[in-house]
Amino acid sequence: MGMTTLPPAPPAAVAPTDMPLSPALQLIGKMKDTLQGRTVGILIHDGSDAATIKAVRKAAEAAGATVKIVAPKLGGAKLSDGKQLAADGQLAGTPSVVFDAVAVVLSSEAAKALTRESAALDFVSNAWAHLKAIAFDDGAQLLLKAGNVGKDAGVIAAADTKAFITAAKTRQWAREPKVRMLA
Repeated sequence: MGMTTLPPAPPAAVAPTDMPLSPALQLIGKMKDTLQGRTVGILIHDGSDAATIKAVRKAAEAAGATVKIVAPKLGGAKLSDGKQLAADGQLAGTPSVVFDAVAVVLSSEAAKALTRESAALDFVSNAWAHLKAIAFDDGAQLLLKAGNVGKDAGVIAAADTKAFITAAKTRQWAREPKVRMLA
């Protein structure tokens, strides 16, 4: 609140009762590191590398995840191999917050175009702020930079699918002090 002095605290009507910590109620440390039953979103656009998308999808599905393709248009994108890949969600209506981890696979031209698209900037900056693992290819670096995505162990080259899958199994808790003021 920014206040330098506070008024004296009023007396408590009832003395507080402290209880021992309950392992059954804790969140951190209770969940298993897994992609089983989780969802990985892959952001693509025209010119995205087909082989990278295929590799990330294959690795995520092998780990038990569902993969959803996100593109600026619901019709999808024409990939580097000339094939059209349909999207499961349109970028403006499918934010990264609905995924457990994301991959951003873009050509340099697509990344440059998406730096002017608020939904794309929100997609990467929210993935960063929500402590998600983020895989990226060379073309996507410009969008990550524009979205103020930093570098840490959870921001991984998409070519290293093994490292991405390992990071995608959990949140990137060490990132939290970088994205919010912890009082």
